[in-house]
Amino acid sequence: MPELPVKKELTLQVANQLADAAQAEAEKRNAAVVITVVDDGGYPIVLRRLDNTQVASVQVGIDKARTAAIYRRPSKDFEDQVKNGRVSALALAGGVPLQGGLPIKVDGVVVGAIAASGNTPQEDEDIAAAGLAALDAQQEARYFPAALVDVAFSKGTPILETNSYKVHASRRDTPGLAEVHLYETDVIHVLKGSSTLVVGGSLIDPRETAFGEVRGKGIVGGTSYALKAGDVMVVPPHTPHWFKDVTAPFLYYTVKPISK
Repeated sequence: MPELPVKKELTLQVANQLADAAQAEAEKRNAAVVITVVDDGGYPIVLRRLDNTQVASVQVGIDKARTAAIYRRPSKDFEDQVKNGRVSALALAGGVPLQGGLPIKVDGVVVGAIAASGNTPQEDEDIAAAGLAALDAQQEARYFPAALVDVAFSKGTPILETNSYKVHASRRDTPGLAEVHLYETDVIHVLKGSSTLVVGGSLIDPRETAFGEVRGKGIVGGTSYALKAGDVMVVPPHTPHWFKDVTAPFLYYTVKPISK
């Protein structure tokens, strides 16, 4: 019989801890907001309306959190789409294109979302982010045995993903598409093989492939770096980069701090 996967759930205790951290940030800013924590289906677990917060922010806060939970991305992504001309984002099923909702991830899996509503869009998101930071602060030391790491490198898969950073066992056997990460820094440490990495310049035929991810056929301009075992490369957000040539197997750790 096939085995069913084990699903992690967001408990009331953890949801309250996230709300506590977000409330502390809001009070530090003297911000009158509604703080909402929902499960992975977008249903509220905790809702706090701070003193003097407008009534309208209650439903807006729920909507923002639900959007981040069911679409597995910050609600700001859809607000940006509308700003950039994709008005169809206004018709999201069960979602709103309003900044302030952030997904809650455990080992790369979305287990819920947290949102704030009542102040400026950026301040709402900052308050929600303070709640996420409380969850990451509770993360314990993690050990990954060599056998598990070897399997990850054989496939080129993530080892660990949290709300604030990712660790990938990256593998390339052929050149890939040029890419830009809008919210992630790539810290690359080469273990094996070699590659010509082009950094900077402009993407050719750019297109959004996922939240915060843009891909292109190549890069015009930029600076070429000959990467080999032992080298380290740091690529900031919004910076085009392209593994143009690869000597397989090209294996490298990628640590990705995430900026909100």
